[in-house]
Amino acid sequence: MFLKKKIEIKQILTDKKIRSTMIIEHLHIEASSYCNARCPGCPRNGYGYPLEGFFKEKNLRLEQLHQLLDTYKDVTKILYCGNHGDPMMHPDIAEMSAMDNIEVEIATNGSIGKLDTYKQLATQKGTRIIFGIDGLEDTNHLYRQGVNWHKLISRVKTFTEAGGDAEWQFIRFQHNMHQEKQARELSHSLGFNNFVVRDEARNNMPAIQTDKSISHWILPPDKDAKPREFDVAEYLKMRYEPYDLPEETYKITKMQCDTLVNKSLYVDSSGEVYPCCYHGFGHVDRPKIHIEGFDELRKTWKTNKCNKVCAETCGTMAQD
Repeated sequence: MFLKKKIEIKQILTDKKIRSTMIIEHLHIEASSYCNARCPGCPRNGYGYPLEGFFKEKNLRLEQLHQLLDTYKDVTKILYCGNHGDPMMHPDIAEMSAMDNIEVEIATNGSIGKLDTYKQLATQKGTRIIFGIDGLEDTNHLYRQGVNWHKLISRVKTFTEAGGDAEWQFIRFQHNMHQEKQARELSHSLGFNNFVVRDEARNNMPAIQTDKSISHWILPPDKDAKPREFDVAEYLKMRYEPYDLPEETYKITKMQCDTLVNKSLYVDSSGEVYPCCYHGFGHVDRPKIHIEGFDELRKTWKTNKCNKVCAETCGTMAQD
């Protein structure tokens, strides 16, 4: 049975049975669940509309990180990229990223955090900051709602001019796809070492404001894409209801499990450990596979068929 009970990280990490069956090389850590942005595709909100009581905002404690690293001694890479927050909101992110023989990546919208922190991170060997910048000054805010362009560019320059390893990740949408070339050129002039274009499922959604109005639509990178019919009140009601996937759907679903391939774990900002980030978010009442359920999860890997809890949360599965 998958266990819904949440237990403290200290209890989990001292369980010899769990430790003996797991070789973990990558950690995906939500350093902080605080964020200054309202991206419509983020699970912390409903297409930009704030969701009350959906999750708790907090920062991972340093001692919890130390417990992880003391237990999983095969870790070679840490990604600070939360489901609900921005790691640069954590006041100790520089200390958390100062690692020996461990590659560290920090994914951020780039508009928050002290400039001195960016300077410090730039000097740390093996640390890369991934800036999520989806457009230029006139378009980035359409998806990255709440992000100030000038604060973003100021932090980018502070980091790169201090010698930091920076990557620009550009999610393509209808409203910014014409700016890809110009954004790539700007990335070179700003000192980015890498420019990555991503096409994702974070599209065909409205941007819902705090008064429940729709200010604009986030559409896929297709000039012919049109907004769909959408009822804001009905959508927000559904966001608070548990999701139930029909049994016939998940029983025919093949698994493409990143946890298995990457030998990874996800740790949320409370210090709770899950097989992957998809089990670390969703409706507060939705069943989740905690680390205790790994033995059951491994059985599904052997059959290459998805289980109900995975199918309801996974973002990498493929249908037959």
